[in-house]
Amino acid sequence: MKKTIASLLCVLVINTHANNEIINITDKDFKVSLDWLEDKPKSYAKDFFIIQYLKQNNTNPKDAQIAYEMSKSKNGRVKKAFKKFSSKIPDEDLKCYRARSKELLKESSRCIALGLSIFDATKISKEDLNIAIEKIKPYPTLRNDLKVIASENPFESLLNANTNRFYRLFFNTRRDFRENFIDYALPDSFIDEISMDKDFNRFVLYAIHIDKLNNIQKSLFNVKDNKNITHQTLFSLALNAIKYKKDDVALNYLEKAYKKAYFQSSKDRTLFWIYLLTQNKSFLYEVSKSWDNNIYSLYAKELLEVSINNIYYNIDIPNTKSAFNTLDQFEWIKVVEDTRKNLDENKLEKYSNLFTDNSTLPHYAFVLERYSRYKKQYFIEPYKNIMKKYDINRQVLMYSIGRQESRFIPSAVSFATAQGVMQIMPFLSKSLAKQLKEPYNIYEQFLPEVNLRYANKHLDSLSKQFNNNPLFIAYAYNGGAGYTRTQFKRGLFKEKNRFEPFMSMEQISYAETRKYGKKVLTNYYIYNNHLNKKNKLTLSSIFQTLILQN
Repeated sequence: MKKTIASLLCVLVINTHANNEIINITDKDFKVSLDWLEDKPKSYAKDFFIIQYLKQNNTNPKDAQIAYEMSKSKNGRVKKAFKKFSSKIPDEDLKCYRARSKELLKESSRCIALGLSIFDATKISKEDLNIAIEKIKPYPTLRNDLKVIASENPFESLLNANTNRFYRLFFNTRRDFRENFIDYALPDSFIDEISMDKDFNRFVLYAIHIDKLNNIQKSLFNVKDNKNITHQTLFSLALNAIKYKKDDVALNYLEKAYKKAYFQSSKDRTLFWIYLLTQNKSFLYEVSKSWDNNIYSLYAKELLEVSINNIYYNIDIPNTKSAFNTLDQFEWIKVVEDTRKNLDENKLEKYSNLFTDNSTLPHYAFVLERYSRYKKQYFIEPYKNIMKKYDINRQVLMYSIGRQESRFIPSAVSFATAQGVMQIMPFLSKSLAKQLKEPYNIYEQFLPEVNLRYANKHLDSLSKQFNNNPLFIAYAYNGGAGYTRTQFKRGLFKEKNRFEPFMSMEQISYAETRKYGKKVLTNYYIYNNHLNKKNKLTLSSIFQTLILQN
C-alpha cells in the first residue's frame, strides 16, 4: 500500500466502549468478537460487523446464534451469512425444494406444496397443473391458486377471486403470464375494490412502470382516491393518463397528488408537471420559489432567471484537532440520533465545538443542514488533498455521487452493507481490489482515500459504458450497468417531445434508482458550475444530452 495509506492506518481507529481499548479496525489482524459487538446499538452498521463475524473461520455455531440475535435485520444479508450455522432443512424437504416441477408431481401432496411455487406453476402444462390440483387437496390456498392459473380464462377467474388472491397471483406469476393472461380491461367496480388495499400502490407501480400492461393501464383513468393511495401512486396515474393523451384526467390526478405530497421535492415535481401540461407559467413561478434545490426548482429558476440563494460551498471551522473519531460507525449513529429531533442552539454549539477540523467537515455540514431544516443546503468539497489527484470532471462526478451516497461520511454503512464515502458494496470493492492488484481488507473501505480510489476505478468503467453522461452513470452506480441498459431497451430517452426527458426519468422501474438519478443530476449541475468555471452548464443543455440516438 502507499505510504500515505500506511500512515492513515496508524491513526484512524475505532474506540471500543466495552473496555475502552483502542482497536484499529483497518489492521490486517483485526477480528470482530462477541465482546466487541455486545454494547454496539442495533443498526445497519452493527449488522455489517455481524456479517463479518459470521464469515470468520473461527466462529462456532453457538456464538453465531448469539451474534445473529443481536442483529437489527434478521433477513437479507445477515440471514444469508448465518445460514451455514442454522439448522439444516430435513433431507426429505430439501428434495422437494430442489425437485423440478415434473418430478414433484410424483411426490406427496406435502412435497408438492413445499416445492411448487406460483411462479413455477405458470411454466407447466394445464394437464400437469390439474394433476397437482388433484393431489394437493389438503392445501386449499395453493390448490385454489393453481385452479385460477389452470382455468380457461385466468383473468375472469381472478375477477371473481378475493383481493388477496388477485394480488398474490398478480405479483408472484411470471411477467409474460401477467402480460398474456391478466392484461385485460379492469371494471371500475373491481378497481374500486382492490384500491382499498395498500397493495394497490405496488400494483400501479407494476402496471405503469415495470410491465407492458397496456389494457390495464387504459383501465386506470377513473381511480377514486382513498386514504391508502399514496402521492406517488396518484402521480404515476397522472403519467399514465398523459401517455394516453388524457390531459384532463392527468391534471386531476396531479392536483390530488399535490395535496398528498409531503416532501418539498415531491411538491415541486408535481407543480412542474402541471406546468408541462398547462404551459401556465404561474405554476413554474411557484416551483421557482421552492427552498429545495432539485432539478425542477433549479430548472424553473433557470427559465425565469431567478437566482439561487440558499446554496453554501464553504463552512468556517477553526481547523483545530477534533476529538471525534470519524471512523467510528457507532459514534456517528449517536450524532444522527441526537440531531434527529430537538436540534436547538445548544446542541448546535456542542457540535460546532466538536467538529472542528477538515476531517469532520462532512459531519458538521450534516448537522447544519438539519439545524436549518434543510433550508440551507451545503455543497462542500471535503478530502481536497485526495480529490486533487483527479481531473475536474471526475471531481465533479465524485462529489455529486458522494454527496448523495453518504453526505461524505467515511464511516457510513447502508442497510445493504455498502461502505464509506462512496458506499461501495463489499462484493464490488473486492472485485475492484483485484483490478487494482491490491491486497483486500474490507475495513479499509472506511478510509476515504481507499474508498475514493476504488470508486474512481469503478467510475472509469461506467463512464466509458455510458459516454460520460452523469445521469446514466448515476443510474448504473445505483442499479447496475446491466439494469440501466435494460431501461434503455424499453425505449426510454428516445423520443423528443414536450414531456421529455422528464417522462423517461419517471419511467425508470426501480423507485430508488429513479430518485437517485435525479438527485445526483442536481448535485452534478451545482458542483460543475461551482468547480468547473471554464465549462459551466445549463440544465437546458444537460437535458438535451439525455436523448439517445436511435
